Amino acid sequence: MTIDAPRFERVTLSLPAHWICPVLYGDTTGLDEKEERAFSRWLDDTIEDIGHGQVPLIGTIKDETYFARYHDAAEYGVLACDCYDVEMMVPVSADTNKEEKEDA
Repeated sequence: MTIDAPRFERVTLSLPAHWICPVLYGDTTGLDEKEERAFSRWLDDTIEDIGHGQVPLIGTIKDETYFARYHDAAEYGVLACDCYDVEMMVPVSADTNKEEKEDA
């Protein structure tokens, strides 16, 4: 009998430094109303798009921040800011798993 263990892939996102607390702990008290809406929209889209309906796991957060205009929160109205590279562990989609099993 073969047990199919869940498989994950790593995705690195450039996220605003002021989003790290909400990303890690879900605590949005440090965000104003507009920032909280942007973060909530980003989280919903991230769960849907790269998490395949599941909340991604946090892997590694790089120690150094850097200033960036183009980051993964820009499309949610977040302007240029200090960012961290955050590695997330996301489940491999069922379709990808199926394709890889058929290839094996």
